[in-house]
Amino acid sequence: MSSPGKPETVAIHAGTRIQNSRTVDLVPPLHLSAVGWFDSSDDLDASLDGRDFVYGRIRGQNAVLLEEAVAALEGAAAAAVFGSGMAALRALWDAQGFQSGDRVVMPADGYGATRALYKLLAARSGVELHALTLGAEDAPERIRTLRPRMVLAESITNPLLSVPNLPRLALAAHDVGAAFAVDGTFSSPALQRTLAQGADYALQSSTKWINGHSDATGGTVAGSAERIEPLLAARVLEGAILGPFEAWLTLRGLRTLPVRMRVHSANALAVARLLAEDSRVTRVLYPGLPSHPDHQVAASLLPSGSGGMLAFEIAGGGRDEVFRFLERVKLARPAPTLGDVATLVMHPATAAARRMTPEERAAAGITENLVRVSVGLEDAEDIARDLLQAVDAARGRR
Repeated sequence: MSSPGKPETVAIHAGTRIQNSRTVDLVPPLHLSAVGWFDSSDDLDASLDGRDFVYGRIRGQNAVLLEEAVAALEGAAAAAVFGSGMAALRALWDAQGFQSGDRVVMPADGYGATRALYKLLAARSGVELHALTLGAEDAPERIRTLRPRMVLAESITNPLLSVPNLPRLALAAHDVGAAFAVDGTFSSPALQRTLAQGADYALQSSTKWINGHSDATGGTVAGSAERIEPLLAARVLEGAILGPFEAWLTLRGLRTLPVRMRVHSANALAVARLLAEDSRVTRVLYPGLPSHPDHQVAASLLPSGSGGMLAFEIAGGGRDEVFRFLERVKLARPAPTLGDVATLVMHPATAAARRMTPEERAAAGITENLVRVSVGLEDAEDIARDLLQAVDAARGRR
């Protein structure tokens, strides 16, 4: 190819297109360019409506590939990816077009940051927010009585590991014309397709199990094309799209999600059993244990495994003992997240439920001696041994 001009010009324009290649990359390339251009003005015009790639805030190649993969895993027609799980939750709220006096139902025992966000948005817009224990037997009837515009559930609640009966909740929501959304972060679409269990929207914090390596934040919403289109359109104006590198990393992690979740689930069950047998811990919460109050629901809705999350209480402990526990683990890592290949531990009362009031935590059953564990891919006996030695140290025995 002939030189396009002087060195200053060559440095900018040379090496921008690969000529005469029909190769298809085994791994999708990382598209870092924030802007594209077209030989045809008509093509440029169409791209500004999102029919091609021209500007990173509108649409991105890596984001689209991740959306296709997430939609396929969720069994959805479409998906939208966002810069975080919280951004996805905000987009879900905005897409409903709430008016003053509308009602929204959400879990009383769910993620504290979700509750804090929705309390803020509800106060601004005059929406009534009702926090219910959605795993309770009377939850469907209470939904029918409240007649909300939207019901948000969690597939497995954070941090208490309750498993609500999604089909019953979906039926109640749809009976009164409410949209039914499920945050499936704790289970992941590899273990539970919440759309098939009645959800209209399937949400994920892709930072967690989908990415699986704690190196990219993100959030996803999947559903019908009709429900997802408003989220995509609003995302253009709000600038909440997931960046290309984060989308690329998340798609890389997603490739091994089903394989990882099988091991996470098996390890979590083994660790939960070992903890349940030990007098140094109490109230071991894991849906795969027969002692869990929602065990039968979990067996029905999560037949391939109950996921990698569990929680337990340090016998006779409180906040001080949990803090010492976090400082004494050797294999596990104290971190306020989940879904990594490594085992992670945290204190829900000061992390996941930090933005809940003490009264809200007490009503939900989130105690000061509660520990949440994201069980990793290490050997299950090694994980349990580490947790128990840290419990011993926390209780001042060594």
